[in-house]
Amino acid sequence: MKRSRVLIPWLAIFLPFVLAACASGPLEAPADAAAQIEPRAVTAERLPVDEQVWGGVIARVDNRAEATVIEVVGYPLSRQEPQTRQSTTGRFRLRVEGFADPVDYRSGRRVTAVGTVSGVEAGQIGQSDYSFPVLEARSVHLWPEREPSHPSGGVRFGIGIGIGL
Repeated sequence: MKRSRVLIPWLAIFLPFVLAACASGPLEAPADAAAQIEPRAVTAERLPVDEQVWGGVIARVDNRAEATVIEVVGYPLSRQEPQTRQSTTGRFRLRVEGFADPVDYRSGRRVTAVGTVSGVEAGQIGQSDYSFPVLEARSVHLWPEREPSHPSGGVRFGIGIGIGL
């Protein structure tokens, strides 16, 4: 009886951390992490056969009659969230069925998608030719926009002792 009284408070403290460590991203993703290929490694001769989880920052949106094509600057993912402080993994085009509102899917927003790579399309970035792998989206997640850490411009004054985060 005494042992359970000691154990319960410890479980209450550590259980949320254990559950958070097991948390996955917002999309149902393929289980085989070894089958994931970076967008820059995809060529017309080397298309991945397994579903891919790619994400990054939206560069532009093109609404077409049959689908919306979103050009994405790819970044490595951590729990499916694009890590924009790391080097890019290459650009790709994300094809989404139907209409994706350019107000929501605007340039600069972070996005993650799960789908299959259907091919490679020739395009340009500025004056340079570029081969874009095309990810046919099964599911898409738009990440919330980040709030600035200090809305007042980062300058704070105070008197006393305190802890700031």
